[in-house]
Amino acid sequence: MNRRTFLQYMALLGGSTFYGCSSQQAPSTPVTTKTKDPDIFNRLDQIERNRNAATASAPSASLNAQLYPFPPAPITSGVGVCLSGGGSRAASASMGELRGLRSLGLLDRVSALSTVSGGAWAGVTFTYLPSDISDDEFLGGVVPNPGDLTWIHHSGENPAQALDFLSDQALGSLCTRIGLVEFMAEVAKLQVTYHDSPHVLWCRAVGALILDPFGLGAITRQGFPATYYSSTLQWLKNTILGDGRNPTLSASDFNLVQKSGRPYLITNSTIFSPPGVHLRHPAPGSPPLEPYPFEASATGAGVPFPLQGGLGGGTIDPFAFGGQAPSAPPAQNRVQVPTPPQRFSLSDIAGTSSSAFVGPLIQYFYTQYPWMEEIDPLYSYWPVMQTDQTPAQQYFIGDGGNLENTGIMGLLRRKMTRIIAFVHAATPLSWDSVAKQVVVDSQLPPLFGLQPKVAGQPYQPYPSPPAPVSPSAQPYRYNQVFDQQAFYSLIDQLWQAHQAGGSAICKQTKLTVHDNLRFGIQGVGQVDVLWVYTNPVTAWTNQLDPTVRLGMEFEPNLYGTFPNYDTFLQLHLEPRQVNLLAHLSCWNVVNDRSIGGFPANAELFRDMFGQG
Repeated sequence: MNRRTFLQYMALLGGSTFYGCSSQQAPSTPVTTKTKDPDIFNRLDQIERNRNAATASAPSASLNAQLYPFPPAPITSGVGVCLSGGGSRAASASMGELRGLRSLGLLDRVSALSTVSGGAWAGVTFTYLPSDISDDEFLGGVVPNPGDLTWIHHSGENPAQALDFLSDQALGSLCTRIGLVEFMAEVAKLQVTYHDSPHVLWCRAVGALILDPFGLGAITRQGFPATYYSSTLQWLKNTILGDGRNPTLSASDFNLVQKSGRPYLITNSTIFSPPGVHLRHPAPGSPPLEPYPFEASATGAGVPFPLQGGLGGGTIDPFAFGGQAPSAPPAQNRVQVPTPPQRFSLSDIAGTSSSAFVGPLIQYFYTQYPWMEEIDPLYSYWPVMQTDQTPAQQYFIGDGGNLENTGIMGLLRRKMTRIIAFVHAATPLSWDSVAKQVVVDSQLPPLFGLQPKVAGQPYQPYPSPPAPVSPSAQPYRYNQVFDQQAFYSLIDQLWQAHQAGGSAICKQTKLTVHDNLRFGIQGVGQVDVLWVYTNPVTAWTNQLDPTVRLGMEFEPNLYGTFPNYDTFLQLHLEPRQVNLLAHLSCWNVVNDRSIGGFPANAELFRDMFGQG
């Protein structure tokens, strides 16, 4: 698609009317979404130049890959951090949370980072950030006193304090470049330009709009990813290229972790089984699709639980994922596989984990573009430890939040016993006066064996299968890893901290972890979890300069739901929206003042790392 045609697409889409939506339904209030960024075309031109310059070496007929049988190697030291899903809300909050951990000197001590959806956008870009982009610019500066934040940046003043200033290389800048309109334009552009399978278009659009501006998502002139991804250069040399394996590959074929001290990255998605059933329009008589966890880490991709029903058994080197099964059984946990048709890239792991946004795109644009009904990501998968060499089949892989949105399973799977869970909730804490219970986001109750809250009713435990539950609760019925009683302690403490005017934070110690074979969790024992819930914080808001508070009040469409921005309606954020959420999320980590008799936030975080 040439520039003129692309501009026509943008003109067509720029004034489209959208309805607030989830992946399931649309309420009745229309909202007009437009591209407001005056520099978008300059950035898109740069992305196009990067793409035209991207090349990929000619593929060999086969690749030699390492298998990682279940269970994954435990991470027995350090602290694991979860960045939950939530679109641009999650990415903006993650920028502040990582900034806060860095300010306390704790970020380099995080052993693993488990991410979902918008949290995966943050996790992937942070982990693979090029060496020429500083962490200072990527995460931004700490402003401990909210009263120092200014609505407008003036020359000579500290840009970290200016809410309207956001570097193009800041993590949160990705939220200003995306939106349903922007994604639709990119998907259409890719389809017209490359005529590739629609099933790759969403992930390629994520690569172009989210990863390319950080130098991580290059697509070749033929429309294929230019790079695989792996861990560090040392890992690549020893595991993938060592002993003369894969002689046609080199470090230039991979995105690698360039900065020291980065945690081990895990991105979480959902694989739907059985294969051959359409995700959105199953044929009459088709068996129902069941969601299972799919994991892509820095060193492996696959279905991470014991082999059951043709799924699971472990993972394979990511560069070998997405193709046909090997013709011979593994030897010393290595296989020779046919080279997959496209490189499994960072855009694939960030795109599959965040593909909830495919639903609204199909909903709004299918009548104009029928091919859009097929843009759900689809990959070849074969169970890596199947001894009878089961052939690869095509499976839909969707958003991690379709199954489990916190990311905590990836850490429990590795037997991590100290976990910080940043819950980027769409639902602020509230009080159900009829049921006399605290209302929390639907992602939390299933971890304790409880169904998401129904207004006016107490939380209900999941019945034993096959007893039916509501469609909204069904995907999460197998998510229990903690005791039910611990849930009520959690929500009560979150509510009390919120009522005192502070951050919604709760530290739970010695939580008993139940085995959960569906998620590959066995023999963990007891864990400590510091829950940090995205929620309004009175003590922070009251310190804002009156000019800032007034600016927010004058634009309720932008700030009326702060900090719980709508996952879909507010996918595109303005710099002030990003900065406000990032500063609040950072303060939730670094505040060193006790509020309402509760421990200071910074004290809780240091204590998780043994510095309390």
